[in-house]
Amino acid sequence: MFELNGKVCLITGGSRGLGESMAITFAKSGAEAVVITYNSDENKAIEVCKNIEIHGSKSMAIHLEASNIDSIKKMVSSVEKEFSRIDVLVNNAGINRQAKMEDVTEKDWDDIMSVNLKGPFFCSREVFPIMKKNGGGRIINIGSVSGLYGGPTTPHYGASKAGLHSVTQNLARYGAEHNIFVNSISPGIIETDLTREELKSGGGGKVVALTLLKRPGVEMDVSSIALMLASNDQNYLTGQIISPNGGSYFTV
Repeated sequence: MFELNGKVCLITGGSRGLGESMAITFAKSGAEAVVITYNSDENKAIEVCKNIEIHGSKSMAIHLEASNIDSIKKMVSSVEKEFSRIDVLVNNAGINRQAKMEDVTEKDWDDIMSVNLKGPFFCSREVFPIMKKNGGGRIINIGSVSGLYGGPTTPHYGASKAGLHSVTQNLARYGAEHNIFVNSISPGIIETDLTREELKSGGGGKVVALTLLKRPGVEMDVSSIALMLASNDQNYLTGQIISPNGGSYFTV
């Protein structure tokens, strides 16, 4: 169950954290190819590609400026040229700069909106025609519980993720008639290489205390959901927001 045999998967921001975990999970589940993008650390991306190939999948690492439409178009074109198809797109690339409302700068606001909201929309738009041509596909947006309850120390980040939830639902409407399923995974606090230090701090402890389970999640708590949504074994979920958050917030 939940196999990706023959599928070509594209994961933005796939060279570390949740993106890396999803990339390896997809490879282990039989994906024909797993393509990852990176922004700055090419060596780390190459290392992840080697780990992907250990599990029998082809791999490819592409530099991507997630806020730049020309860079997005070039990236999607490269994947189609190499593999002729894109079956699964995971819009995972994102940034956050924690700040209280009065400390949010215009640049921070614009940067976060460009990467976290503009990027996934235009990545999806570029991939849509390829999926339509090949009879369907899966788009998975990586949101955040902050986009559900309005994270108090991340007003710009929370707004970007709330917008991404709306984009998810809108794209699901467009995709339905073409067999393109679009969903969002909106995690709570997940322990990754990016959050480990935060979890050790007092602020991270307060976030964990808000959960019913009184512990952070692990990467596989997100990757397992991504695998389900990417596979052909689940064919009735679209336009949904799935939030693995340890009970810190209840979705309706």
